[in-house]
Amino acid sequence: MSHRRSLFIFIAACFATISALVAVSSAARTEVVPDTAQSVPLDQTTVRQVIGGITAELLEGYVFPDKGAQAADALEKALRANAYAGVTDPVQFALQLTEQLQAITKDSHMKVIFGSPFRHQSPPSAPQDAGFEVKRLDGNIGYIHLARFVPPEVFNPAADDAMRHLSDTASLIIDMRDNGGGHPASVAYLISFFLDPGKRVHINDLIWRNRGTSTFRTESFWSSPTPVRYLGKPVYVLVGPKTYSAGEEFAYDLQVLKRVTVVGENTRGGANPGGLNELGSDLFVVIPIGRAENPITHGNWGGVGVRPDVQATLGATQETAVALAKGQPATQSAR
Repeated sequence: MSHRRSLFIFIAACFATISALVAVSSAARTEVVPDTAQSVPLDQTTVRQVIGGITAELLEGYVFPDKGAQAADALEKALRANAYAGVTDPVQFALQLTEQLQAITKDSHMKVIFGSPFRHQSPPSAPQDAGFEVKRLDGNIGYIHLARFVPPEVFNPAADDAMRHLSDTASLIIDMRDNGGGHPASVAYLISFFLDPGKRVHINDLIWRNRGTSTFRTESFWSSPTPVRYLGKPVYVLVGPKTYSAGEEFAYDLQVLKRVTVVGENTRGGANPGGLNELGSDLFVVIPIGRAENPITHGNWGGVGVRPDVQATLGATQETAVALAKGQPATQSAR
């Protein structure tokens, strides 16, 4: 395999547009978006190299070793059966491999990507937008729309500002319907605003596979001090089919802690952070090398999504939460 780049990520992705949060460690993650590269026809030598690179990563790194071996075996059998003999378009090849891998593993974080996610990455010194939209709604209801969980050095000051601004509201709505993921430490920090400061709370664990082995290590996330707290008042978290990965974790963890009411539609169900690996020819594979594990449920939202406490159609989700915040019945568009 050509120059290899393996990094921890939570993927905020769909087949049409893939956006990823990449990190060299749990302490430094940065947002990158794959470039739309000019397509160069693939030859069979490149196809074999790509398949070889993917199978190696599945065997060495996938967080579920048995499934990794099963997926690697399926790709190698398909290669021997000349299933890729007519493949020349790298875009279609990436989609075909993604479909195969997800069909076997049932893991939506597993993807093959065409187009370098690093080509147009901003310099490290460039300012980042933390993604907060903050406003007050009628009825003294606070509202935060959060598109992503950027790294803590950018996220935490923005979260402090947002929560200071809304700390005197009667209730709070946090809109995660467009949140595709991000940094787990930022998730834990935002959750901390809604927990008793007198007790350190274990929020989530990430279970990482030790590369090339069948052993694992645990990275734990706990509540931390914040400048203000939002306690004793209703909090509603809005979710939908675009809510993914770390966005789902935020809703899931607070739901398990019985601190919020989750409103909307089921989320996508991606709970396994992955490693982004360069395969050559502008092709990359995302192999999940970790999985989330909630310390209370000892499970996660993977494959099933976060199930709302109050079901509402996507268009009626905010209206339903506002009605609940005002002590009114849910709207008729809610389910």
